[in-house]
Amino acid sequence: MSDDWARYYQALAGRPPRPTLVYAARRFARPGLAVDLGSGGGRDAAPLLRAGWHVVAVDREGSGHAALRAAVTPAEAGRLTTIEAAIESADWPIADLVNSSFALPLVPKAAFPLVWRRIRERLAPGGRFSGQLYGPRDSWAKGGSPDGVVAHSREACLRLFHGMTIEFFEEEEHDGLTPKGRQKHWHIFHCVARAP
Repeated sequence: MSDDWARYYQALAGRPPRPTLVYAARRFARPGLAVDLGSGGGRDAAPLLRAGWHVVAVDREGSGHAALRAAVTPAEAGRLTTIEAAIESADWPIADLVNSSFALPLVPKAAFPLVWRRIRERLAPGGRFSGQLYGPRDSWAKGGSPDGVVAHSREACLRLFHGMTIEFFEEEEHDGLTPKGRQKHWHIFHCVARAP
């Protein structure tokens, strides 16, 4: 595990799952199959496993999968499948819930439309997406330059969910710190949407 990723996982250790994931998961009558894109050390995947979900955890860092496996019981591990791949090259099954907390903006810009189409296509009827997208004023967006992260205006973000029912949508903007302790201006859209 690189020192950089080790510090990141340590910074997130013990933090609760993201509110968007909790909001989405509670809207299901019973646990089903969830896919966690950019699962990292399991901040969201581990609570899903504890709640009885089957989870497919997708992350390009094998060290993240190791941290996740260390955080779950043997019974929970029996409901866990890991895919060590970048989000844009991963293949995952049709799922009731696709979660991606703070990871989608980091996929290569050219690959984002394909990834988003795959997310929409792999949601079961009535399935939900939960996660975050970045706005254009996020300091990592760099004004839309080619080296910045994927960012969407509020209107463009809402268009991504065309044909879905938006159950939760909140815009957040503030100066703060990254989990690694670096200064950053955050411009985030927190989203939960249900497929038809």
